[in-house]
Amino acid sequence: MIKTDRPTPKPYFSIVIPTLNEEKFLPRLLGDLKKQTFKDFEVIHIDGRSTDSTCQKAAEFHKKISISCFTVNKRNVSYQRNTGGKKARGQWVIFMDADNRLKRTYLAQLQVRLETHPDTDVFTCLLDSSNASLVMKNLLDFCNLIMLTTAKVRPFAAGALIGIRRKHLKELKFNEAAKMSEDHQFVEEAVKKGLRYRVFSQPRYRFSLRRFEKEGSLKVIVDYVRGGVVLLAGPKFERFLPEYPMTGGTDYVAYAAERANKGIYGLLPSMRDIINTTTKTQQQKMRMMLSRIQSLMNDI
Repeated sequence: MIKTDRPTPKPYFSIVIPTLNEEKFLPRLLGDLKKQTFKDFEVIHIDGRSTDSTCQKAAEFHKKISISCFTVNKRNVSYQRNTGGKKARGQWVIFMDADNRLKRTYLAQLQVRLETHPDTDVFTCLLDSSNASLVMKNLLDFCNLIMLTTAKVRPFAAGALIGIRRKHLKELKFNEAAKMSEDHQFVEEAVKKGLRYRVFSQPRYRFSLRRFEKEGSLKVIVDYVRGGVVLLAGPKFERFLPEYPMTGGTDYVAYAAERANKGIYGLLPSMRDIINTTTKTQQQKMRMMLSRIQSLMNDI
């Protein structure tokens, strides 16, 4: 374990980052955190026995930001998040993926949002699609629309960034046995317990697209839309999901597309059926977004 030389007594934010072999991406996120205009935060790095220089890279920041680094034997993102949550001291705990990127005013803007909405208990933020390709921009915008429109019905949150008041972690944990969507389950359980969940439209964070680059756009789109269908349709469909290991950062959700029993074209109609539960205005926006995604498939 490595601790910072400058511990913060009771920081406003505790940022929990689970990792496995993130020597390339973690330093970028920590660099973004070092540049934040809002300084009242601590970083809790939970590593799952990386075989690269992830821990050494994190240690290089221990005099630059308030950071504590821990190594655990279990390579499981939910376990690592839960472990980090137990060690947090901040008013708010934010679970982040190691390959997220943040603008220098991100935490400052987020703090303003939370103070403006004091009834918030759990939150996420929308994804920044500004630098994405046309296909990815449409997909990320669709994910944003899903998060906004389902926030009060069946909460949908990207696991890359979820925040919660620390006091609620006594009764809420990430499901360490979940095959998939442990992030959505976490938020959904919070709402069931009566906690107030919000999706902030600003500030936005940059979500890593490396899975798309590594595994191919069509494969990953099938996985994400498929996961969205299962989430919104209900837990009885979870049997269709492959299990996934913690393989590093956002890439820990390494689904096996060859095991999928439906393609993107079979899933889009299912999404349309689910969308029928929303308002007419929301339906129109989501259908247009789905149509754009479907039409762009030919360009992949």
